[in-house]
Amino acid sequence: MNHDIFPIKNKAIASETALENLLSDSLDLVQNALNNSELSLSARVEIALKVLDLSGVYHQLNRPANPNDYPAVAESPATDTPKLLEANFIQIDNFLSPEEQAETFKIAFQNHDKFFPSGVANKEENTRKSSVLLVQNFDEYYNQIRHKILQIRPKILAQLNLPTFLVSWVEMQMTAHNHGDYYYIHQDMDGEKIANRVLTYVYYFYEQPKPFYGGDLRIYPTYINGDSYTIGEQFVTVEPRHNSIIFFDSRMKHEVLPVFCPSGRFEDSRFTINGWIHR
Repeated sequence: MNHDIFPIKNKAIASETALENLLSDSLDLVQNALNNSELSLSARVEIALKVLDLSGVYHQLNRPANPNDYPAVAESPATDTPKLLEANFIQIDNFLSPEEQAETFKIAFQNHDKFFPSGVANKEENTRKSSVLLVQNFDEYYNQIRHKILQIRPKILAQLNLPTFLVSWVEMQMTAHNHGDYYYIHQDMDGEKIANRVLTYVYYFYEQPKPFYGGDLRIYPTYINGDSYTIGEQFVTVEPRHNSIIFFDSRMKHEVLPVFCPSGRFEDSRFTINGWIHR
């Protein structure tokens, strides 16, 4: 017996109806989970974040109100044949020893009062919200981390297909992202004073178990056409895993998604040692 007797159009309608029913059932299930007092607060927050992320709301939190402030998306890059930078990165786990990790936390917590609101090189407003500790507050430790980074630099450049270069400076700072903090889409070499940044690195550390949600890094494919940089529509998401370090091309457009830290305590922040290797 031939079961394929219904027109394709009817199959499409049936599939669409089934999809709508599935979506409705899924929303009911999520709503019940959020209202279930037997689930822990952290579990319910995690569910809510996933729903917001899938709906696109999570991605739009704390974004500029003016649509003209959004970066251009490359819709037809073939016109002028711009160069495409793929959204590549290297992430290395267990970067620091337990002793080095302890020293990192010590520096962050003992210098709490020396963290100050972050800014951006091009002076644009509403693009970033976090707190920064300058390297002058951890000079000796800076040299230790700098040495580890430079040791693995040749391997990182080879894996990212970047040419080798003479290093003039390894720039470094410590950053804390707490509740509501974020960093909108940007480039790390966007500005005359920072044009020599070649390789971006970010080392993640935070209390265990993780006391915050969100804070993922998104890296976008980036089209280069002369002095113009535009983002592609796809992206890769990097989980800020504790005691891991990532490296990527400083020309890549990227952003830090909003952080949700229920306690609001400084010690519960999403911490990084981040910086740039200059040519």
